[in-house]
Amino acid sequence: MQLSHISIGGGITGTETIITAINNIISKIKKKNSLKKKFIFGIIDKSPENIPGGVAYGFEKSMYGYFNNPLRLSPSNFKRWVLLKKNKLKIINYLNCYGGFTGKLWIKKNKKILYSSNNKKLDELYIPRVLMNLWMEEKLCNIIKKIKKFNDNSKIKIEIHFYKGEVNKIKKKQKTYKISFKDNFYQILNYKISSNGFRKIIFSNDKKVNYPIQSISQSIGLGLPPPRQIAKKNTQNHENYIWDFYDAGSTSFLIKKILKISKHKKKIKIYFIGYKAGLLEALPELSALIIKKKLNIKIICSSKKLTSIQIAQLSSSKKKYKLKILTKKNLLNINTAKKLQQSIQNELELTKSYGFKKYDAWTIILKKKIISNCIKNFNRKQKIMYDTFYHSKIRNETRFTYPETILARELLIKKGFLEAKKETVKSVFNSKKLLIVKTINNKQKICKYACDIVVNVSGPLSADKINNEVPIIKYIKKNGAKINPNSGSFIVNKNFELNGLKNFYLPGTIAQGFNPERKTIISAILKNSNIVGNNISSNLLKNC
Repeated sequence: MQLSHISIGGGITGTETIITAINNIISKIKKKNSLKKKFIFGIIDKSPENIPGGVAYGFEKSMYGYFNNPLRLSPSNFKRWVLLKKNKLKIINYLNCYGGFTGKLWIKKNKKILYSSNNKKLDELYIPRVLMNLWMEEKLCNIIKKIKKFNDNSKIKIEIHFYKGEVNKIKKKQKTYKISFKDNFYQILNYKISSNGFRKIIFSNDKKVNYPIQSISQSIGLGLPPPRQIAKKNTQNHENYIWDFYDAGSTSFLIKKILKISKHKKKIKIYFIGYKAGLLEALPELSALIIKKKLNIKIICSSKKLTSIQIAQLSSSKKKYKLKILTKKNLLNINTAKKLQQSIQNELELTKSYGFKKYDAWTIILKKKIISNCIKNFNRKQKIMYDTFYHSKIRNETRFTYPETILARELLIKKGFLEAKKETVKSVFNSKKLLIVKTINNKQKICKYACDIVVNVSGPLSADKINNEVPIIKYIKKNGAKINPNSGSFIVNKNFELNGLKNFYLPGTIAQGFNPERKTIISAILKNSNIVGNNISSNLLKNC
C-alpha cells in the first residue's frame, strides 16, 4: 500500500501533523475540482493506547503527571478549551477516578479556583497532563467527521489508517520510502468513536499483515528518547528495573510494583538514578504512600552534581518585578548568543537582592518574548552558535516545574525518607531477588546498594548518543540524516525536514532548533507539527 504521509509515533507530534495537513487540503481544494485523487494518511504506534497523547500525555502513561508550567503559558486554544465548563468537570471527574492521593489533594486546593472567574488565579493553575490527550482526541474525532463530510461531496478522497507496530527500518525507493517493522509484521487497527467515558476513540486489533507500506513522506514523533542503558545485559529485563520510566507508565507503573512487593515485604528500598524531572514527578504520590498509607519505603536518588529543576513559584510580593538588565534599551545591544545567555543569567541572579524569585524574572522574560526578539537580531553565525551551544545553557538555567513536586521532595528529605547523594551510577546488576546499584562518588569511593526497585531517570539521550535504544533513529543516522556534532541534535531545515533525507520530517526534541524561544514544550511541539503539516499538504497539493 502506498500512503501520502505516515506519522511514526501516534502522540501529539504525529497526530497534530496529520490534522494540520488534512485541514489544509480540505480548505484549499476547490469543491468543484474534477480531479480523481486519493490522499491516504497513516499513524503507526507500537502501543495504540498512546494515540493521540503519546507517552508524555497519554491517558494511561501520564497518570499522576502535571504540566511543568501554569495554565497561562499553555497554547491559547488549549487554554480556552480547558476553561469550558464541561472540561472543568472533566478535570474533577478524572482526578476523582484516576488521580490517586495527589489528585484528591489537587481538588481540595484548587476546585474553587477552577470554577471561579478570577483570571489571575486561573492563570496559575497546574493541570493534569492528560488534558492534552483529551483535547487532541477531540480534535482527532472532529477531523475524522470532517473527512467523511468532505468525501461525500468531493471526487478527491481522504483517508486515515491506524497501525500497531514498531518501525525499525525505512528504505528510500526512488520517490517513496518503504516502511519495515520489527518481527516483519504489523497490525491494522480498527476503531470506533464512543460518546461515553473519558476515552472517545477505541482501537481494536485486526489481523497481522506483512505486506509492505510505502509512503511519499513521513515524520517521526517518538517523544523523549530513553536514558542511557546502565544495567548489565542479564539485568535489563528484570521486572523491577525500570529503564525507560515514562514509556513504562511512569508513576502509576511504579506504584503498582510497590504495592505488589508490599504484600510480601515490609520494607522497600527504591533507587532513582537521576535527580530531575522523572524523580520529581513520582514524589507527590510516593509521599502519600509513605506518610498516609504508612508504607515503609526508603528512597535513594543520585546524580553527579545534584542540580535539580527549580520551583515554578512566584514571590508573595504584591509588587511586580521589573527587569533590570533585559530592558528595552539594553536589548538593542544584545546581538550575540553569549550576550543573551549572560544577560538572562545575570537578570535571574539579581532577583534575590530585590526580594523576588528567579521565576518572577523568567515569567516576564517569557511574557515579553525577549528571547525571540533577540534572536531576530542575530546574524547567521550567531543563530548557529545559539542553536548549538547557548540554547542548552539557557535551558539548564531556566528549568522550572510544578511546585508540588519540589515540596514533596523537601518533605521526604526532611523526614528522612529520601536521601540524595552526589555520585555516579556505574552499573546495575541483580543478585538473587535484589538489584545491586554500583556507584562511585566524587572521592572515587565505590558504593553498592541492595534495592528492591531501580528507576533510571538519568535524562534522555541526545541524537548522537542513540544507538540500539531506538532502532529507527539508528537506521536514519546510517541513511544520511546529519547530526550537529556540537549540539548532538539532528540538523533540519526551516520546515523540520531532515538534512540528507528528503520528505522526512523530525519536529521533535532531538531536532536542532526544536524550541529556540524556550516556550513550553507542548507549545513548541504543536508549532513545529503545524509547520510540518503545512509543508506536507503544500507538497501533496502541487498536482491538484
